[in-house]
Amino acid sequence: MSQNLALMFDVKPGGVIEATNWSKDIFMPDTSIIVLDESSEAVYLWHGVQQGLVARRTALRQAESLKGHGYTVGKSIIGRDLKKIKEIDARKVGKVPEDTELNNELQEVLDKSFTVLNDFIVTFQEGAVAPVGVSKKVKAEPKAVAKSVQAQPAQKAVTTTKAPIPAKSADVGSEYDEVELIPSIKTATAKPTPATQVSESSLVTGAKISFVFGAILEHFTDIWISKKSDGSFSVEEMDGPICIFHLKEGSKINFSADSFKNLNPNIKLAIQKKFIELSKLI
Repeated sequence: MSQNLALMFDVKPGGVIEATNWSKDIFMPDTSIIVLDESSEAVYLWHGVQQGLVARRTALRQAESLKGHGYTVGKSIIGRDLKKIKEIDARKVGKVPEDTELNNELQEVLDKSFTVLNDFIVTFQEGAVAPVGVSKKVKAEPKAVAKSVQAQPAQKAVTTTKAPIPAKSADVGSEYDEVELIPSIKTATAKPTPATQVSESSLVTGAKISFVFGAILEHFTDIWISKKSDGSFSVEEMDGPICIFHLKEGSKINFSADSFKNLNPNIKLAIQKKFIELSKLI
């Protein structure tokens, strides 16, 4: 009977995954850890309470690659037939039933008695031997796992993972008017006055756009902002999108129909008031 194997990975800044010794000690607030477990036919992806949205998304892409391809070590492939990814956000443990249940499952896996077959591969079967083709010192790279182009700076671990930090409210929303259209930037000519006017207008417009983001950050500690190819802006948080807007003629921000639709109206109004308050500073 074939033995079930397991591996643990630390997702480094930039998306590189590194196989590591089987231990709870690496589960730190600023880490994302992947546990590939053949016995439960799953890839567990655990995020510490200090992990940002970009880092979590990068780690998820790596977990999806491991689920699809497994991890090649010598002539063996670990995790060839895994069925699902079980993602856990430490901020939700004890608050969201799904994350709490998955975290309990992961703890049961980590608490099992195991046998080390080499530096990284373990099995939960007693008296197990290393699979054919696996050497004692393996430092192979994962098959078909791409490095992320969005690097996150390394953070210093400050505590252990058994005391998750509560997440802030995910209720947000608002719409804003009177944000000036971003002007096109023209090459300076012999007449310097128009270039100066464009620069001033651009600064005001940029400030007002920043005020939108600043008002949202009054209620979120972690948001992801992106500018689309059509010039629109998208704002997301860890549980999903917050809003999408673009600048239109008439110096106003135009939000998509789906913006803020699932968010608390009171928080939406608070963000609107904050935006107006900040705009008065210009």
